[in-house]
Amino acid sequence: MKTHPKKGFTLIELLTVIAIIGILASILIPTVSKVRETARRTVDSSNLRQIGQASLIFANDNRDRLPGENTQIFDNQSVDDLWLYAAALALGGGLNDANLWISGSDGTGNLPGSPSTILNTNRDGFNTTANPGPQFNGADLSFAVVGNSNTGMPSTTPVAFTRGLNPGGEWNNNSVYRGDGGHIVFLGGNVRWYRDIQDNNRLVGLDGERTENILDTLQTTHEVWAQGQGDNLDGQSGTQ
Repeated sequence: MKTHPKKGFTLIELLTVIAIIGILASILIPTVSKVRETARRTVDSSNLRQIGQASLIFANDNRDRLPGENTQIFDNQSVDDLWLYAAALALGGGLNDANLWISGSDGTGNLPGSPSTILNTNRDGFNTTANPGPQFNGADLSFAVVGNSNTGMPSTTPVAFTRGLNPGGEWNNNSVYRGDGGHIVFLGGNVRWYRDIQDNNRLVGLDGERTENILDTLQTTHEVWAQGQGDNLDGQSGTQ
């Protein structure tokens, strides 16, 4: 009985298969990365919406005032920064999830090894169980907030937004999406994505006119609080 030797792949066939696999990988990998980034941005939008909702819940029980320097928490401590604003929402807005303040797209913000909650079990201070990793009040957070606001302001007043927004209407390279835009949640409860506020999608100033400067939407009593790394709005007041 005559046997025939098994025929294997030739070198040309192997190289062709490898080339096809390489082409498919070059097509699929960017697509998968883009899908993941889109999913992360959707989560960020949802988280920012929760921050806005918690701020309104807080205001409902505090004479229509959102957290600000007149708010006293812990041992009569005034709310005058981003982390204390988050703590105020944990106390009076039902938002005690520490990881909600971190974007999966943020190369700066991180909470590895940190507590999952903002407050300690007694709810009289920050959770200090992180080991290793930064405590919540020492971590870089992905969002900025507007302090000293109230529900009597126009519904177009920003409550919180993606970190890294410059007064000129663009997100800087230190922002969560490295200058590729960001979200803003407004007092009316809606969340909107802006790639560049200068480009058509402008904000509404206190005078009712369109503006790309977020400070034009805020009163002088407002304070913008952020983690401060490259954020030109950090600590700046609004305008009348």
